[in-house]
Amino acid sequence: MTLDRQTTWRAEFHKALGNPVRLQIVDFLADGEQCQCEIFPRIGLSQSTISTYLTQMTKAGVLSFRKDGTRKLYSIANSDIKKVIGKIRMLAEERIRA
Repeated sequence: MTLDRQTTWRAEFHKALGNPVRLQIVDFLADGEQCQCEIFPRIGLSQSTISTYLTQMTKAGVLSFRKDGTRKLYSIANSDIKKVIGKIRMLAEERIRA
């Protein structure tokens, strides 16, 4: 069976969110665009690890970035992805309360 591009993209998207630290990064970015330099201390892991995670999520289409001089500013890629991530967060909260 050959995988189509849509199925492959969905799998990459889910893999990008399949790590608790990457979910913490996405939660942090839910409030808006943040400099890469602000993400490292917030999450508490090495710069190289966070950079790897940011790259993975950008390649998967979860995040986007823009450069401002020497700074890289990351945000959730678009409003639809932000809604999906918010809905998943709400489902998790409901599940924990149940």
